[in-house]
Amino acid sequence: MKKSKKLLCPHCGQTIKPAFHFCPQCGLHLVENQPVLNLLNALDQQRRGQAWKALEELKELARLFPKNAHVHKLLGNQYFHLGQLDWAIFSYLRAIDLDHEYIDAYYDLGVAYYYRGSIKKATEAYQKVLQLNPAYHAAHYRIALCYYHSGQLNVAAQHFQQTIASTPEYVMAHYHLGVIYYKLGNYEKAVDEFKQVLKENPDDVASAKYLKMITEASDQKLVLE
Repeated sequence: MKKSKKLLCPHCGQTIKPAFHFCPQCGLHLVENQPVLNLLNALDQQRRGQAWKALEELKELARLFPKNAHVHKLLGNQYFHLGQLDWAIFSYLRAIDLDHEYIDAYYDLGVAYYYRGSIKKATEAYQKVLQLNPAYHAAHYRIALCYYHSGQLNVAAQHFQQTIASTPEYVMAHYHLGVIYYKLGNYEKAVDEFKQVLKENPDDVASAKYLKMITEASDQKLVLE
């Protein structure tokens, strides 16, 4: 006969019974609902760095609540942090199937597709995020990266600009926008963006290198003239 799984206090790790209202060791108030304890245990395992144990708790929670979109998203996040991208994508798609307007699930799906190298699918996921919330600035940044890597520089620039408009301190958006301007031959705007990066991060080697290349190109042009 299969033994029932032990429940642990999420604070001190003491073994507890489902009927307990308080942990007998540390006195923590416990929720009577066992699935909630699975979630608390998963969060505690994450805090302790026990990622695979946290995954098992979340898998059990998904088994108990197969129609809970949030549970499947949490499971997807855990798979993602463990580098299990295909399973993460599967869980995010399951969450979206249960809730077609689950904006954070679409966003995380886009991130997983991006790291999976599926740029087209990542772009589609971010497009859905922006359809649901055009002001989601992190999605503007992410979709800009997708357009950048697919060679659509002008579209990428528009989304980097929208990111900067809402979050001016987003240094990497300034950097990528500077690179795009450089590639498009708009050196004046490129210089402005790289200077902004160096203002926030004086040790940024890449931005300093681009500024040096632009300066050298300008000096060479003057010599030729």
